[in-house]
Amino acid sequence: MRFADIVFVWHLHDERQIAWHGRRHSHEDGLHEIHYFISGSGSFRNGSRTWTIMSGSLHLTPPGTTHQIIATDERRPITYYALLFDAEADAELASLLEGFGPGAGPWDIGSSRRFFFADLLERRFSGREDLVRSAVHLFVAFLYELAAGTKQPRDAADNANVEKALAIMQGAIDRDLDLAEIASRISLSREHFVRVFSARMGMSPMKYFGRLKVEAARAMLSSTNMRINEIADRLCYSSQFNFARTFRRLSGMSPSEYRARCLQRADFAEGPGQRYILPRA
Repeated sequence: MRFADIVFVWHLHDERQIAWHGRRHSHEDGLHEIHYFISGSGSFRNGSRTWTIMSGSLHLTPPGTTHQIIATDERRPITYYALLFDAEADAELASLLEGFGPGAGPWDIGSSRRFFFADLLERRFSGREDLVRSAVHLFVAFLYELAAGTKQPRDAADNANVEKALAIMQGAIDRDLDLAEIASRISLSREHFVRVFSARMGMSPMKYFGRLKVEAARAMLSSTNMRINEIADRLCYSSQFNFARTFRRLSGMSPSEYRARCLQRADFAEGPGQRYILPRA
């Protein structure tokens, strides 16, 4: 199995981005695609079926199947990961994927998988063959878990509180947010909130919020022409230095290095000589 591409789209709102990401298209040559939706309002057309986009939903599109993202509310822009991969060289995996059927899903895997896909993206573009191979193995294991329907039992009340907290964090990427405010808004003590959140997400709330900011920064670095200091300001970092230091700690490279490696420069246009111009966002 090999990755053909991994893309993270944060807050799909620019008209040119919507035109590109929202086009009807299909992939041939054995390429499967996964869309993992994190937030936003819209629908996903996958083959002959159209699904309402739900937070934490995952869709698999087989080769040759027409699909399309339809954004319906500019006040709730869509955020998602798209992963394009070729499994033809792995007969066992190809057979597994055939069992999913055209337009299979969607699967409700929850929003906690976002950093799993972020990790795959980082490894895919790391420039290191060992990390790329490890990403492939992690993703293949994920597909087998998906086929097996593996789920972790969770307490319904705690799960609902964590989902509320995740929504609050997602909506506050561009401002400061502290632990006391989140706990207050979901009517939990700080101690109980930290306990249930950490048990569900595998990290503390504020560490998770910091990773959300860096995840948004990656999308801006790879798909817009915003300057690094503008991104730092947009995400409410105290300074460009603090932003760069945090980004390097969580991504293993500086913002400028990440942009040089991951900037989306594909020829998106219908005709020759036309090129998708990165929006200022």
